[in-house]
Amino acid sequence: MNAADDKSLMLQAALDGELDARAMLDFERACAENPELGAEYVRLTDLDALLRRHVAIEPASKALRDRIDALTAPVQQPKSRFAPSYRALAASLAVFCLAGLGALTLQPRPNPSDIQAEALVSAFIRAQIAGQPVDVASSDRHTVKPWLAGRAPLAVSAVDLAASGFPLAGGRVEVVDRHVAPTLVYKRREHRIDVSELPLTGADATLRFSSLEGYHLARWSDADRSYLAVTDLPQSELADFVALFRAAGAVEREEPKK
Repeated sequence: MNAADDKSLMLQAALDGELDARAMLDFERACAENPELGAEYVRLTDLDALLRRHVAIEPASKALRDRIDALTAPVQQPKSRFAPSYRALAASLAVFCLAGLGALTLQPRPNPSDIQAEALVSAFIRAQIAGQPVDVASSDRHTVKPWLAGRAPLAVSAVDLAASGFPLAGGRVEVVDRHVAPTLVYKRREHRIDVSELPLTGADATLRFSSLEGYHLARWSDADRSYLAVTDLPQSELADFVALFRAAGAVEREEPKK
């Protein structure tokens, strides 16, 4: 199987929703590196949505259902004095299910921070593929902030960093672990920095950097909100941005309400 076949199989699996979070990240990275693959994925996704809206789904005929029932009907086996007891089979099945349940219970639960990071890196790649990183395009924070605030329960903090080389491009809304996450999009040359606000889950305000799938992440908390930034810039430039963002955010919070 050649590389083209691999990409075709991955494309079909992505369209059918058969990829887990890690495999979907790999696929979205492949789309970002291969514009033709990304365009084909967007085209087929749009076609699927169009068909679902306009093509009626007809139920299977009774004749077809009867044939399927006949094929799946249990085969009557002749009785044997060596046949196992149904009670014994049921007991064995119960023991097997309990053992499986115990094994599942012992599996460690995913870290919420890891879930958020994977979701936002995936969103960053998806926006890169679609070529539409913002839902509201504006460099004016007084336009972006109320737009996001009207769609999210969090108090959005939008700051102007254009003078420092990080102009605001706009914002969009993401859903992360069932929470609405307002996301600010800043530009740096031909790169982006996506800053998402998340519910505050702890009092730790320590700035933490990490990497995922080749992208750099920064996580921190200020006041009553938590932030997670994703970018393809070097970590040093991400650190400069975060320092500027936090300083400007502190000044914004101290400004008297009008």
